[in-house]
Amino acid sequence: SRIAAESERMGHLVEDLLLLARLDSGRPLAADPVDLTRVVLDAVSDARVAGPDHRWQLDLPTEPVQVEGDRDALHQVVANLLANARVHTPPGTTVQTGLTDSSGAITLSISDDGPGISAELRPSVFERFAHGTDARSSTTGSSGLGLAIVAAIVHAHKGVIDLDSGPGGTRCKVRLPAPVASSPSAHVFGG
Repeated sequence: SRIAAESERMGHLVEDLLLLARLDSGRPLAADPVDLTRVVLDAVSDARVAGPDHRWQLDLPTEPVQVEGDRDALHQVVANLLANARVHTPPGTTVQTGLTDSSGAITLSISDDGPGISAELRPSVFERFAHGTDARSSTTGSSGLGLAIVAAIVHAHKGVIDLDSGPGGTRCKVRLPAPVASSPSAHVFGG
């Protein structure tokens, strides 16, 4: 069973490295309509199962938030950020996920009230193989690629990612361009 577990871990590591290589080479991701609200709901539902000792909260608008992109890659962004919050904070931590649609941009925010990330580690959290020695990086067996993958996917979607952390909490914001609305004159109707 140890060999099988190690083989599975190595398989995931290879998949992560291949994804980063594809993104580095500039291969475009899909540009399909994506219901980001559904992606967030699915990812938070999975996080609740994986981390029942955390408190998972949602702050979503009443209308679904749409973006253009690669659904699976965007799911990986949300799932990696939630997993990071779960793994690097103690049980009982509140993790809030929110979406806003304003000013031509979609903002996904994931915040926790955990111990925060040390000032020394913050500048390198989105680098490959970044590991820390503070409370957020306990012995998790992490490859150190999760946040590097998040940053690469966000940049491939022409978005930006920001991290704000200190004692008492961490907040990660992902801003993606809002989809361009199709003009009514672009539709052709049969007669």
